[in-house]
Amino acid sequence: MTTGTKVVIGILVSIIVLGLTCVGGAIAFGLWINAQTPEGITLQFDYPDDVVVGDEFDTTITIVNHQDQPRTLVDLDFYSPILDGVSILAMNPNPSSDMDGSDGLFGSRTLTYNKVIPAEGELAIVITMTAQEAGQFTGDVDVSIDKLLAIYSTTQTIVIDE
Repeated sequence: MTTGTKVVIGILVSIIVLGLTCVGGAIAFGLWINAQTPEGITLQFDYPDDVVVGDEFDTTITIVNHQDQPRTLVDLDFYSPILDGVSILAMNPNPSSDMDGSDGLFGSRTLTYNKVIPAEGELAIVITMTAQEAGQFTGDVDVSIDKLLAIYSTTQTIVIDE
């Protein structure tokens, strides 16, 4: 293969890679534009302030619907490292699926619910945990309401003492 042929092939490969990158970027931008924080929803997180390694404790996530129509909790996503210092013993209600991708690209654990939040009502999720490791564990918690890209995102911290 001549040097000229190698240059032409290199240019063609570069154009193809650039084109795919532009298409992927356009798709990601479109998803970002369409993603929206759901209106009429507030979140309340309740967990104890004085957790010690070995303690069993409850974390309650309450999703409050302020609108006069029912809404749907699609799923909860926990991003690393918020769950790194704990093990989950039980959930009430139980999710329809529990995908632990903490070792993956985004380091998240997704709990799928598809549960109705009543009009002008609330839905509480109680997660029973055991403190495994001392430290301050902070991460994002995303709550998808009505559809996957309607996300209420918040940052939470669990502090565990020795």
